[in-house]
Amino acid sequence: MQLGFSLDPRQALSEVDELHLVELGARLGYHSAWTPSGPDAAAFDRCLRWHSASGLPTGISVVPASGQPPSFYAEHARRVWEETGGEFVLGVGSGHMPHAARSMRLYLAELRELLSEGPPIYVAALGPLMLRVAGQSADGVALNWCSSEAVAWSRERVERAARGAGRPAPIVAEYIRTSVDPDPSAARRTLGASALQYALGAQAYRHHFERMGFSEELRRLEEQGGETSDEFLAAAGAAGAPGEVRPQFERLARGLDVAIVRVLVTRQGDAESARLTLEECRPA
Repeated sequence: MQLGFSLDPRQALSEVDELHLVELGARLGYHSAWTPSGPDAAAFDRCLRWHSASGLPTGISVVPASGQPPSFYAEHARRVWEETGGEFVLGVGSGHMPHAARSMRLYLAELRELLSEGPPIYVAALGPLMLRVAGQSADGVALNWCSSEAVAWSRERVERAARGAGRPAPIVAEYIRTSVDPDPSAARRTLGASALQYALGAQAYRHHFERMGFSEELRRLEEQGGETSDEFLAAAGAAGAPGEVRPQFERLARGLDVAIVRVLVTRQGDAESARLTLEECRPA
């Protein structure tokens, strides 16, 4: 299993702090650095800066397909692929596409044609229809918010689809949200708040958390508020004080080909929180 990490610009880390953290990740032995993306070129430029600073392969997980035509992302992906010497992965999610699985199949076919000599393409997938698309059409699948049981469930569907299409099984990668703070309650609150933004937001994520067995908990939180359960947090990610988090992360990473530490800082702009997380989960 390869181990990467991800920094999110929405957490208000300065560009200087980002570069220092990426350099730290390289020194700690991480294999790759990843960033989320909006429907613009900013994440592609970020990948170039990070690669230049650290020498690490970089990846985007993921650009929203609903935000731009395939030609836009292909142009920028080809640029990063060439300037990094082939050290780049492009992840693509459906965003707000109607009929997401069917639309993504067509989108990927066009993107693949434009990038026939370019980077590997990973597809963000939660449910069975998109997992099938990834298995049939992509080089990798980018999972999100998965318990270890959900990883196994997802891998089985991806590999079955790949076998049916007569092609090799895609790489199975996942963001694992991870928060480390000397105050473990702060880390847990950070993870819980981040998870609920998804679980109580877009319908696809609601269905995903319900498949993992949290229908009743989500209804309770909507109706009564309160704290997320220990079981919910254990399925959603890894959080706690230094020394507590690595075993949680390793449990969630079982069955993955690429596990990505998605750094959650406990306070906006807090580079020290990010540093603790990278050091906690550093490759053995």
